[in-house]
Amino acid sequence: MRNTISCLLLVLACQTGGSQTPSPWEFGLSAGTAIYLGETNEMRLGQKIFGANPGLGLHTRKNLTNNLCLRANLILARISGNDSHYAVPEWRSQRGLSVTGSLYDITLMAEFYPAGLYGVKKGKSKTLRKKRQLFSPFLALGAGVYFANPKVYWNDQQPNDYLDPVLVSVDKSHNNKPDISIPVGLGGRFRAGSHFTLGMEAILTPTLGDYMDGISVAGIPSDNDWYFYAGITGSYAFGKDKNAKINQHEPRPDIVVKPVEPDRDGDGIPDIYDQCPDGPGNLQLFGCPDTDGDGVADRDDHCPEEIGHASLKGCPDRDEDGIADKDDNCPDTKGVLEYRGCPAIDRDKDGVADAEDLCPDMRGHLRWKGCPDSDEDGLPDNKDACPGIAGPERLKGCPDSDSDGIADKEDECPTLAGLPEKKGCPEAMPPAPGVPFKAVYFGSTLEDWYGTSLVTLDEVVTILQADPRLEARLEGHTDNTGQEPANGLLSEKRAKRCRDYLITKGIDAKRLSYIGHGSNKPFVPNDSRTNRQLNRRVEIHFLVR
Repeated sequence: MRNTISCLLLVLACQTGGSQTPSPWEFGLSAGTAIYLGETNEMRLGQKIFGANPGLGLHTRKNLTNNLCLRANLILARISGNDSHYAVPEWRSQRGLSVTGSLYDITLMAEFYPAGLYGVKKGKSKTLRKKRQLFSPFLALGAGVYFANPKVYWNDQQPNDYLDPVLVSVDKSHNNKPDISIPVGLGGRFRAGSHFTLGMEAILTPTLGDYMDGISVAGIPSDNDWYFYAGITGSYAFGKDKNAKINQHEPRPDIVVKPVEPDRDGDGIPDIYDQCPDGPGNLQLFGCPDTDGDGVADRDDHCPEEIGHASLKGCPDRDEDGIADKDDNCPDTKGVLEYRGCPAIDRDKDGVADAEDLCPDMRGHLRWKGCPDSDEDGLPDNKDACPGIAGPERLKGCPDSDSDGIADKEDECPTLAGLPEKKGCPEAMPPAPGVPFKAVYFGSTLEDWYGTSLVTLDEVVTILQADPRLEARLEGHTDNTGQEPANGLLSEKRAKRCRDYLITKGIDAKRLSYIGHGSNKPFVPNDSRTNRQLNRRVEIHFLVR
């Protein structure tokens, strides 16, 4: 920023002597609207504009020529944004971030007036008229420094699936610092008197930083923040330029030859403008040397002997992940800042890196540290004793159909309230004499039950239809080739599949209960292929209501 200002001052110094306007200086004010564009606010064509806030401006101009002005500008404005304003994409409103704050922007801009500030009399002398043009459009370009003090509502009082707590903590610990702004604008000014002008202007200001709204790595760190300002201006011209040609009868000024300015390092840049007067440099870097030729002056280059990027203070970045090689633990592999430049490996592609994922091979949620909650009962599968059926946390996620305080998984009579010492059964359990249990056998997956299974299930339908007093309890089992809790989930799904079939045949769902035991209750030892086949089953037991 200091280099840019020095360059503009150099232009000012070179142009002042040749000013062509009767009143070389102007002072003015502006009032308008500012809209910040960033993580929580954006402008979309055809949609309502949000985040418009009042803004004020203060400016002074040096009229270098009839077509060129140098303007120092100060803008003070409020900024705001809120995810709740946007229904699309859906995650914006669910993330629920909002920002308010103040913005202070000091810029130095060059204004170009294609039609000139003053009219020009016809003739060879090209003298200026005393009155300004009735209307003078202009274009503007410059650079500046802005400072913002945003206040962010993070919406992190409860777990938020759309915010990484680690990245949020990085943003919360960031200290607000001034950053670079690059305003680009256009407008027009109307003559309101001999010294007064009124105008309209619109300025779009990209920035080189991403913390205007206090949110960066927790949002989209690759997109810097912007803001837009539109306002009405009023300016007063004063001073008198003795060199301005305002009529044809003024004598031509004497030509003054300025003495040669000293240049100690002999680089062709006078010491008065040379920011490094004791070391030869180049004009693009205001007289400072650049040993590695990467466009970053040695005094600002953290890696002065290696070609690097200006955004990384002159240091190289071989893997182009935005982290300088000197700070990158994996300089040849793209990574992320949180892992010091190394990649965040995520085998199950659930957005949680394996280093923090408690279930790295099962797609899960950030709030459960990468573990799923298959039955959506608020307990992740790695802590859920019954991951396929919703249940309360006090019973480790297992249901209790008869509300006797004993989970169905441990309850021998899950549909009848009973006693703990009776394993969930009442004092006297009505028997079902002469009704044997049935079994449905499966292959190695959920879908491949055998053709005889339908025959068995149809027999169960016949038994239940013949005696309305009977209830059926379906208990799923697996062999020992898998691991828990996957086996438990598979056995529950097998039992539920059989239950769903019985319901399609007209059996009331209230007469059916199911549970999965995984590989915990084998019918025979899992020591042969035949025995493992016998253990892959759903047992159907009959009870009298």
